[in-house]
Amino acid sequence: MNPQDSTSDITLNQSMALLGWEWIQRALAEQAMSALTRSQLIAQTPTSDIETAQRWLAETTEMVALFHTVEALPLRTFSDLTPALVSMRERLLVEAEDCLQVAAMLRLVRDLKRYLGKQESIPHLAPYAAQLEPVPELIREIERCIDDDGEIKDDASPELKQAVRDAARARDNLESTLNKLMASSTYKDALQDSYFTERDGRLVVPVRTDLRSRIEGIVHDTSGSGQTVFMEPTQVVTLNNQVKLARLTVQRERIRILETLALQIKEHENTLRLNQHQLVALDGIHARARLARRMDAHPYTLHEDGPLTLNQARNPELILNDTAVVANDIAWSPEKRIIIISGPNTGGKTVTLKTVGVMALMARCGLFLPVAPRSAMRFFPEVYADIGDEQNIELSLSTFSGHIKKIIHILDRAASGALILLDELGIATDPQEGAALAEAILLEMKARNFTTLVSTHFLALKTLAQTQEGFLNACMEFDIDKLSPTYRLVFGVPGDSAALETAQRLGLPRETIDRARRIYAEKDRRAEQLLQELNRQKLDLENEKAGVSRDRETTEALKREQQQLTDTLRAQEKEYAKTKAKRIQNYVRDAKRELRTLIEGVRQSRDLPTLRKAEKQVRHIGHTPLAESGPDRNGWDVPPDRLREGDEILVEDYNACGVLLENPEKKDRVRVRLGNLTTVVETKRLRGHVRRSPSAKPQASAPIKIETESQSHPRTTLDLRGMRVEEATEALELFLSQAVVNKLAKVTIVHGHGMGKIKQAVRDYLASSGIGKEFAPGERHEGGDGATIVTF
Repeated sequence: MNPQDSTSDITLNQSMALLGWEWIQRALAEQAMSALTRSQLIAQTPTSDIETAQRWLAETTEMVALFHTVEALPLRTFSDLTPALVSMRERLLVEAEDCLQVAAMLRLVRDLKRYLGKQESIPHLAPYAAQLEPVPELIREIERCIDDDGEIKDDASPELKQAVRDAARARDNLESTLNKLMASSTYKDALQDSYFTERDGRLVVPVRTDLRSRIEGIVHDTSGSGQTVFMEPTQVVTLNNQVKLARLTVQRERIRILETLALQIKEHENTLRLNQHQLVALDGIHARARLARRMDAHPYTLHEDGPLTLNQARNPELILNDTAVVANDIAWSPEKRIIIISGPNTGGKTVTLKTVGVMALMARCGLFLPVAPRSAMRFFPEVYADIGDEQNIELSLSTFSGHIKKIIHILDRAASGALILLDELGIATDPQEGAALAEAILLEMKARNFTTLVSTHFLALKTLAQTQEGFLNACMEFDIDKLSPTYRLVFGVPGDSAALETAQRLGLPRETIDRARRIYAEKDRRAEQLLQELNRQKLDLENEKAGVSRDRETTEALKREQQQLTDTLRAQEKEYAKTKAKRIQNYVRDAKRELRTLIEGVRQSRDLPTLRKAEKQVRHIGHTPLAESGPDRNGWDVPPDRLREGDEILVEDYNACGVLLENPEKKDRVRVRLGNLTTVVETKRLRGHVRRSPSAKPQASAPIKIETESQSHPRTTLDLRGMRVEEATEALELFLSQAVVNKLAKVTIVHGHGMGKIKQAVRDYLASSGIGKEFAPGERHEGGDGATIVTF
């Protein structure tokens, strides 16, 4: 490695430490499910490639969206298989506990693959699911051989099952023999207690030390007090040997089973390592999503050289420390490269530098930012920070020298497009020389295409930002009435240092403060007063702008509400217009149905009162409701004798408006058109409007005529030839109703032959309605089958 590159890495790592990056790393690692993932997240460094950062951000966005699905992501803790796989390769043997870890990981892989396979719109997470391989046959083999406690099952193989049975039988024989020996008279007095125990894998009995000569056997151990010896009687030595051999057989078979499992696991080693790699990646993405929820962070647009717009940005370190945070809008356009931040001490300048710096690092790791929606972050491939005191006694560096040495490193090694954060540039030396040096350094950084944020109290730098292209002033607001900072960031104006006010707030004696004010007033500070005046004007404009913005939002809300109301009313009007004709048709259809019922009722009757009653009902049916509510009665004062054909009229009983179709002079009844209906009403019921309407021409559409009054010369023949079926049916209904009311004995309906549709419609109607006593085709002189004769 190039020593210069190594020094650059050290500087970058130091900068990340100054910005509080370790807080983000620890918080992120705490959200991981696996210790392996946590260790990798702690060691992770931000990428310098924008495509990678954008892909990570998209992965985080998809994972956050999965939090809102009905079924939760089945991600669980998983173990690091690397040590087990290395041991297995070297020894060709695997421990039962390692087998359980392998099976647990494969089950997790299976669940995740199934879950992600059911999700839609996860193009960045889908490739991880595609590379997961559950290896179901390996899961089944491990579960067949190993129980949940990590013990090899007795039926893992036929050989092991038999060996276990043999060992149990040998043990039973041994215990039975020992019980018989201990119950014998020879042993009763010599035994210290009535039990047997195990020493070195062999069953022994406790014998009193002073009586051990009575028992023939092998001493394996003594008690702590020396009063008891543990002896293996000679009679059970062979049985103990048999038990020992049976146990060894069981152990060898268990080892053989583990060796078999080891070989099977080794066959899938590459798959297991790939699975582990994918799980760690998914766990890392899941940790990023959980951290976003922990910080109430949101997605944003990440671009290479666009505007930086952090809406309502909050410092991540303060959030993680559960400290109250004042949110600020931090934004500037791409052409602004040097941001000068001024304002009072303890006013939030350094926090602002750290907020922008740590968010730039978070964006390079695909993390959501604690900002409001519709924010945008510029991608900075490198972030350098010079914050704090760089004094070093061992290296004989003063504070000033330490800062200058850091800046030299930055100028030598920072890449184009880097973000540079400088706290109190040019301090710890003569103010005028320091300001001049700071101005020169910032101009150099602008020339090298660095984006630089610098906090300062130098008047020269504030003035520079007001006059130099590519520079921008910003300030931390100070409440002069309360003598305290508001921590609110305002762009476009320089800030006051408010040193005297701060000193007063911190408790410096009043006499000292007053003396300082007098000294300060004697200085020539016209330029600073000008900046202060600009600052006040800018703040007033900002407050006015905020008020206008609030008023605009209120107006927009009212406008949207009005538009919604207008759209609703128009939709209702459109729906009413669309259904009006249909409702009239339904009314007419019901009226026809009622007419048929009336006609049917009087068909066999010749009683005059009954016919008059039916006529009144027919007249009532003709009162068609053309509107939901009646017209306004104002202005309808013209009497019937002043009306003429074509005038607009109001029919009082009908409560509907229409057009007069004939002059009412010397007539008791006249024809009128109400909408699409033509009917006859009593003249005395008509009223005209004071503004006489011009005579209306009949509409082009065929009107529906309902004329039920008696006629002096009623028609006895109806000619339907040339009509459509619907038109012919309506004419037939009207003709038959007139015939019934006028008490005709017989009528003729001429329909012709044609295609037979009208003839069929006529006869179907007569058959279904029951009007008339009978009907039949006409005689030859009456038109033959081209006519139908109806007898009442």
